[in-house]
Amino acid sequence: MVDGFDQPNSVGALAFALFVTFMTLMRLLGTGLLERYGRVTILRLCTVLAVVGLLLFALAPFLPLALAGVALWGLGAAIGFPVGMSAASDEPARAAARLSVVSTIGYTAFMAGPPLIGLLAEQFGYRGALLFVVLPLVVSLTLIPATRPLAARPVPTAMEG
Repeated sequence: MVDGFDQPNSVGALAFALFVTFMTLMRLLGTGLLERYGRVTILRLCTVLAVVGLLLFALAPFLPLALAGVALWGLGAAIGFPVGMSAASDEPARAAARLSVVSTIGYTAFMAGPPLIGLLAEQFGYRGALLFVVLPLVVSLTLIPATRPLAARPVPTAMEG
């Protein structure tokens, strides 16, 4: 907000507060939505919200539209990691190994993402750098069916292996 829209720090703080507020809202509503519609549907919805929000923020020609993007991005970003951790722990025999993989991927992204975005921002500006975050989100859309609870997954026949 500060660099991308030439706004004072107070507007940047407001945008962050908006993002966190909408993340919190989705975390509060998330359990009920997951129970009602299931992991796959809600993760798809949230991923699309995050993509749309990021695109709105990065490409918005004026501040109010960017703030709407921040709110959608917050809704979309809220439950992916917790639901991924939950899905990884579905099978008790492999839960520890699966949780270690998911948490390693998540925490690596948390640690490497900000410096990488900073490097990209030097070349493309902050808003342009955030467009790169859309790429892993779009890729994750193809992986969301792997979060389906084990009981709901089709069981391969002997011929399918």
